[in-house]
Amino acid sequence: MDVCIIGAGPAGLMAAIYAARSGAQVCILERNSSAGRKLLLTGGGRCNLTHAGDIEDFVRACQPYGHSLKRAFYTLPPRDLVEFFAQRGLATTTESDGCIFPCTGRAPQVCRILVDEAKKQGVVLRYGRRVICIAKAPAAFDVQTEKERFLCKCLVAATGGVSWPKTGSTGDGYALAKTFGHTIRQPVGILCPVVCLEPWPGTLQGVSLEQVSIRIRLEGKTSTVSGALVFTEDGIGGPAAFDVSRVVADEVRCGTSSAALELDLCPNRPQATLDAELLRLCAEHPKKELSGALAFWLPRHIGGLLQQMVCGQEAIPAGQLRKEHRRRLAGLLKAMPLTVVRCGDLEKATVTRGGVCRGEINFKTMGSRLCEGLYFAGEVIDADGPCGGYNLQIAFSTGALAGLHAAEYVHAK
Repeated sequence: MDVCIIGAGPAGLMAAIYAARSGAQVCILERNSSAGRKLLLTGGGRCNLTHAGDIEDFVRACQPYGHSLKRAFYTLPPRDLVEFFAQRGLATTTESDGCIFPCTGRAPQVCRILVDEAKKQGVVLRYGRRVICIAKAPAAFDVQTEKERFLCKCLVAATGGVSWPKTGSTGDGYALAKTFGHTIRQPVGILCPVVCLEPWPGTLQGVSLEQVSIRIRLEGKTSTVSGALVFTEDGIGGPAAFDVSRVVADEVRCGTSSAALELDLCPNRPQATLDAELLRLCAEHPKKELSGALAFWLPRHIGGLLQQMVCGQEAIPAGQLRKEHRRRLAGLLKAMPLTVVRCGDLEKATVTRGGVCRGEINFKTMGSRLCEGLYFAGEVIDADGPCGGYNLQIAFSTGALAGLHAAEYVHAK
């Protein structure tokens, strides 16, 4: 066998397709009984394939890893990925936030296209093969599974990270990389709910907002994320909170630091005009309880919480809201304070941050700088992007680049 790929997720399948297209004999070893177990869960089962934008947009969005990933994005750009699926009968739709999904909203179709294309290119898939040991001989890798041995000239590790371990992502690739001298950056879950110090989100558990803007203040730096949000038992979840987790994960991972958030609950209402808009809202509904008047803008439960914060337990008609209370309310609507104390558990995280250190990978080829003939692709690498299809694009693009150069390596021998 020329190329052995460990892992039949999006990175592994795309690596196999590109390597086989380039004339290599390719085998995929997958520990699960089927391919793409985690892929089927992405985007709530709809599979957020990628995001609208050009390569430079992706490089900026995926910082601080974007420049490392640039060659991979050029190898398989977002538009080419969309075209890859379109040519195989899967149309896509771009939503208002830039996320690109299959029109059918069904992840299994994505997985089936990848598997069918791999088989069409002559790729051999072996399921139920967990790799337990790998040895490097002068001209080959000796790959030992629980059932049999495989000899290959070149090896691609596309084993994923450690998030969503029920899908088989249990960090096997880290042990593999360590075998060949690689350093593993301690993994932590990102793109997950965050846990907050304040108890009030629990009173809103299950309440959601379609669009919020969140300012993050951390170690003297400020950044902003936006998107949908849902309140949880102990904090916040949803796409906006997931992107918060990506920003704060490294600092709060040990529980010794915290991050200050300010939730803008009315991002489409400028701060400069909000007081006047509140005055008008109260004048239009003077006999309504304040929480009821706010329900024209926000879910009623949030209005009730804001009323408590501003006016105490007393329920007051909107028309009787005093000026100082109205201004405090305006301040909370634009900057509701929260404090993140930790990110959610790995079991709840969509993506792993950490993995094989970038300095030990040649990102022009995805090849190991420490072991000739070894390549990496996908989540096993210490590189990630924000919520919205970026991480699947990273998997597909790094897989394509690794597969191309794995085949080149084989042909050069």
